[in-house]
Amino acid sequence: MELDILMVIAEIAVALAGFSAIVANFSKDWTAAKSEQLVNLLTQSGIALFAAMVPLVMSLRVIEDEGSASVTLWSISSAGYILVTSGFLVRDLYHRNKRSGPSTRMDTFIFLIFLFAIAAQVYNLYVGAQAWIYLLALLLSIAYAFVSFTLLIQPFIRDGK
Repeated sequence: MELDILMVIAEIAVALAGFSAIVANFSKDWTAAKSEQLVNLLTQSGIALFAAMVPLVMSLRVIEDEGSASVTLWSISSAGYILVTSGFLVRDLYHRNKRSGPSTRMDTFIFLIFLFAIAAQVYNLYVGAQAWIYLLALLLSIAYAFVSFTLLIQPFIRDGK
C-alpha cells in the first residue's frame, strides 16, 4: 500500500512541475518574485519526486526477511530525505541571505515546516523507520509545491485570464 501512495505522490509532483512550466510559458509579465516561486515549486516537486522514487526503486530488491527489508527500506529513504532536503534548505538560506530585503513570514513558516520534516525523519531513523512518518514528510513537500503553484497562478485567476 505504501508503494501505491509513493507512486501517487510522484505523479502529483510531476504534474505540478509540468503545470508550472505551462504557466511560466504563457505568463506575459514575468517578475523576479514569480521566478523565485517557480524555483521553489520545482525544487519541492523535485524533492517529492526523488523521495518517492528512492523507496520505489529500492523495493525492487528481493530480500528474504520481509520485516528487516521494510526497516532497511524506510531507513535508507529517511536518510536520503534528510540529506537532500537539508542541502536544499542550506542552499535556500544562502540565497535568501544574499538577496536584499527581509525574509517574509511565509519564508520563516516554510523553513520551520521543513525543519520539522527533517526532525521527523531523524526521529524516524531513531524509532526504527516507519513508512507513515516518511510519507507525511513527502506530503509536506507536495503541499508546499501546491501552495507555490496556487501563488504562481493567482494573478491569472484575479485577472480572469
